Amino acid sequence: MTRHAALRFAALGLAVTVALPLPAAAQASAQAAAPRDGSHDFDFTFGTWTEHSKRLMHPLAGANDWVEWDGHTVVRKIWGGRANMAELRAATPAGPLELIALRVYNPATGQWSINFATSAVGKLNDIPGVGEFKDGRIDFYDQEPFNGRAILVRFSVYSTSPTTHVSEQAFSADGGKTWEVNWINRYTLVNRNTEPEGG
Repeated sequence: MTRHAALRFAALGLAVTVALPLPAAAQASAQAAAPRDGSHDFDFTFGTWTEHSKRLMHPLAGANDWVEWDGHTVVRKIWGGRANMAELRAATPAGPLELIALRVYNPATGQWSINFATSAVGKLNDIPGVGEFKDGRIDFYDQEPFNGRAILVRFSVYSTSPTTHVSEQAFSADGGKTWEVNWINRYTLVNRNTEPEGG
């Protein structure tokens, strides 16, 4: 498995990123000469949310062994919206999960980066995913070894209504030609309060 999966799922270990070409769409977006101001792209996520998650236990194995759990996420604005942190707490079949996702906007490229950490691991992953919003959706890409082979990882976030949004992770073992979704999170807004929890 890869390090990012360990950070996202708390129980599995991953390794470091390897050199593998990103999909053409990701390369093209990085070459944009005059990026738009995307510093408020994630504003729709700010607030407190309930979360329902589904995770495929054995990705890229032809399996259909999904597990599900519920949790809650608080997304807080940083630097006036040019960065934000999502904090997840959930009771999963593998045990308690405390996870943060740190997302930072790069005004020079118009792109966002994302890094994950869990309380169990205690550090951010070494290589961030990178992507930009198009039509209300962002696809972050990174490159990782998985079970002895190089794969691409895509992590997506998109709005489904003013009070709901989705994030999902997918793996590709063929350079981005096909993708298998292995982790789906559906968020429902509780309120726009982002004050830290006590305790």
